[in-house]
Amino acid sequence: MRQFPTSKLTFTALCLQAILRAPQVQANTTESDIEVISVRGDFRQGSLQKLAGSIAVVSTQDIERQAALHFDDVLPNLVNVNFAAGASRGRFLQVRGIGERSEFVDTINPSVGVLVDGIDYSALGLVSMADAAQLEVFRGPEATRFGANAMAGMINFQSADPVFASEGQVGMTLADYGSWQYNLMLNQQVSDDVAVRLVVDKQQSDGFIRNEFLKRDDTNGIDETTLRGKTRWQVSAELSLDWIINQHDIANGYDAFSLDRNRTTLSDNPGTDRQDVLANALKANYSGFSFADSLTQLSVVNADTDYGYDEDWAYAGIHPDEYASVDRYLRNRDLRSIEQRFLSKTDQNSESSWVAGIYGSSHDIALVREYTYLSQNFQSELSRDNVALYAERQQELAPDLQLTYGGRVERYRDDYADNSLVVSANDAWMSGAKLSLAYQVTASTQIYALASKGYKVGGVNGEALAEINNPQLTDIADFLKSKANFGSEQLWNAEFGVKGQSADQRLTSRTSAFYMWRDDMQLKAWINQGTKFVGYIDNAASGKNYGVETENRWQWRPDVGLFANFGLLSSEISGFVTKAGVDKTGRAQANAPKFQYSLGGDWQIHDRLQLSLSLAHKAGYFYSDSEDIEADNSTLVNMRLAYEWQQFKFAVWSRNMLDRDIGVRGFYFGNDPRDGYSDHLYEQFAEPRRVGISASYQF
Repeated sequence: MRQFPTSKLTFTALCLQAILRAPQVQANTTESDIEVISVRGDFRQGSLQKLAGSIAVVSTQDIERQAALHFDDVLPNLVNVNFAAGASRGRFLQVRGIGERSEFVDTINPSVGVLVDGIDYSALGLVSMADAAQLEVFRGPEATRFGANAMAGMINFQSADPVFASEGQVGMTLADYGSWQYNLMLNQQVSDDVAVRLVVDKQQSDGFIRNEFLKRDDTNGIDETTLRGKTRWQVSAELSLDWIINQHDIANGYDAFSLDRNRTTLSDNPGTDRQDVLANALKANYSGFSFADSLTQLSVVNADTDYGYDEDWAYAGIHPDEYASVDRYLRNRDLRSIEQRFLSKTDQNSESSWVAGIYGSSHDIALVREYTYLSQNFQSELSRDNVALYAERQQELAPDLQLTYGGRVERYRDDYADNSLVVSANDAWMSGAKLSLAYQVTASTQIYALASKGYKVGGVNGEALAEINNPQLTDIADFLKSKANFGSEQLWNAEFGVKGQSADQRLTSRTSAFYMWRDDMQLKAWINQGTKFVGYIDNAASGKNYGVETENRWQWRPDVGLFANFGLLSSEISGFVTKAGVDKTGRAQANAPKFQYSLGGDWQIHDRLQLSLSLAHKAGYFYSDSEDIEADNSTLVNMRLAYEWQQFKFAVWSRNMLDRDIGVRGFYFGNDPRDGYSDHLYEQFAEPRRVGISASYQF
């Protein structure tokens, strides 16, 4: 078992003491004196400082200070939150070391889900940060609120809502590597009762990979278009209707792995990472019932994805012992969902409140895999229907003591079939729960204890099934058949936290200590045979993840604000044996760095001039649960200098100023005929040093 360094534990203890002591300066601070940061992704919108749980909130101002154009740009400052590329963008997320890292044949069941304006984008990821209102990261199980896709946590992205006014904004960014971005926002009050908000965002880049064989610099390029539309109709004082429509056209390249382990590739068939997503949602808020307020939401998502890569990473003629292989995955997803929620009437004199609801969805996924070594394309269809009932109650046990308890029961029905004549059905009942006790020490300080349970549904190992008839893998065909299915996973979480703000509001701090136990934990295993590798999901006996995370902001001077975020994490696998017979019991889980921290601040040099600096450090971590290959420690330094004049904003910025090679995905196998296919580490790197300028005009 890996142990935390004593020095880190000491620092964490000092942070906790500072939080507890700060409010004692002035015990009579009133609630009205406290700055309120609202969390929109919970059942009710409420203060971040009064919600029991570890939640990180990234505001519009935070996004601007980081010069963030995409969710990838925001992640480094979030502790105990990581991502694996596995594609042109990092849409596979891990919270507290738990989460998936890629999607090939198998339809993943995300441990960390993604909501965009209340619409389920899980396994699709987040895209543009244009016109963002707020980004929220829920750490730990959120099964009562979000269900099976939130076993480890949840990402909730909210774009700005329509307002009953006329306003707009236009912005543009230019950067190296042939990068440019523009966005336009228009908000219009159509009538006394109707307002519309439209957003267009376009991002394009050649990418930072040089394909030496093709003599091109754009094989790993970015080409993304986002369209958002929101319409709000205030039908009456009691009823409002919101229509949300999002369209994402993503036509990115994927040429990321190099035989020479650098940012120069030799592929003759560069890959692709395309998404065509159309999402619609209709929300109805009704407050006319006497017993409760009502929220009804209908959502429809259609997503076509095309992901492929040059498996040999080389060109024909590179070596006499060469092989040539291309792998491509075409998916169509259709997701339909409906939710009806009731929330008790808010009454300041009431000692309790409650929420209850029902959720249902139907998810159809069709896959076609085009692979050089298959005699015919592999085709599969998965149909998943689920229905859930949930409820949560908040009870005031004393004026400053609040009990919250709730649960969710969910039924899943999966039907799977492929052209290998494999047919599978799975019918399962799953449940999650939450119990918390929060004590308001002062108006500005809270301590809480939380116990929660999350879950994740099992599934079918389509990749293993697809390789059964591969003539190069006949010796392991029986083993692959034995891995046709994998079971569900359960997670229990215990957490203790302190949230505080000093009497003068200059210091805000939130610290959580957690311990999570995983039963039948789902792990991605790999079989490497020469130049062939096969992945499958398997169930280990158990696993555990525990640690501490703290977020601190300090207004040192009126013109200088500082932040310091720290995360400690220890993880362990139990009862997981690879195909080669290696027992991984006691080893850390993949994508679970032992520590992370981010430091930075803002200096208001002049009324119109601001400098923002940040440093994010991450310890090394294992790339895989089945292979002992590790990413190096990484340090990321970012800078932004911004100038405001009337309605104009100008900024010059740089990301990864130290130009470090930061690995985001890795494999350990042989793929280079020039060295006899010797096994060693191959890595996909994040972006190198970037420099750009941005400008916007608000009207």
